[in-house]
Amino acid sequence: MNRYTVLMVIVCALAFAASMGEETNQEKPLRYFPAKHGTNGGLDEMVDLSTMEGFDQAHTLDDVAKFAAKVPGAVGFTAHPRFEKGERHARAVLWYTHCSPLSQSWPLHLFDEAEAKKGPGEAATPAALVAAELRVTAKLPEAQELITAAGTRGVTVSRDNRDYQEQKILALAVMRLGGFFQHTGVFGKGGCWACRSVVAGGTPRKCGLGINNVNHWNCCGITEAGTLRCRYWELIKAQDEVGPHAPPER
Repeated sequence: MNRYTVLMVIVCALAFAASMGEETNQEKPLRYFPAKHGTNGGLDEMVDLSTMEGFDQAHTLDDVAKFAAKVPGAVGFTAHPRFEKGERHARAVLWYTHCSPLSQSWPLHLFDEAEAKKGPGEAATPAALVAAELRVTAKLPEAQELITAAGTRGVTVSRDNRDYQEQKILALAVMRLGGFFQHTGVFGKGGCWACRSVVAGGTPRKCGLGINNVNHWNCCGITEAGTLRCRYWELIKAQDEVGPHAPPER
């Protein structure tokens, strides 16, 4: 074998090794699995992926999965059903406490295949329940302050500077301490804004169901005349099932 042949063999070997290295270093497709359940009806913690740099270039669920995987502690992601057709809304999922029917939330995709196979009503992960319990416990001091300040009027859970999850967590802490809530029956305004009276004749002291027997969105179900008591958050409590503490009987 002459010198030229030896050099060619070496060059070919180096080129082959380099190509193998590039193939090895190529990013492998991230595995994720469509869940057989949703996340509605409990507490959860999610991160809006639109806040991440470069997410505006995400066009497929594979792209979303890559961004979600960059969020510390993420177990998967949820995306708008029409994400790949232009509705660029998606969140990384850190934990959730309730496995709901598929129709009740955006499609959920998980990195753990076993978790993705769970159906509606099956138990959430122990880690999720612990995380939720810690969030509720952390709100107990604030809840006690609200109960003390409200007296016999009942607590109001303000929407100011709180997202819906934060409101739920605070409400659960209030009930943990035996508190109850003032009824407003006002759609999107004032204290217990979640009890949304969207029927004619609603007043701050009585919800639409009690006025003309018409159910409304997020109705707390109170029909007694002049009541100040709102049971909306108790319905949320029963739905969430966070901890062993049941709403107090009154």
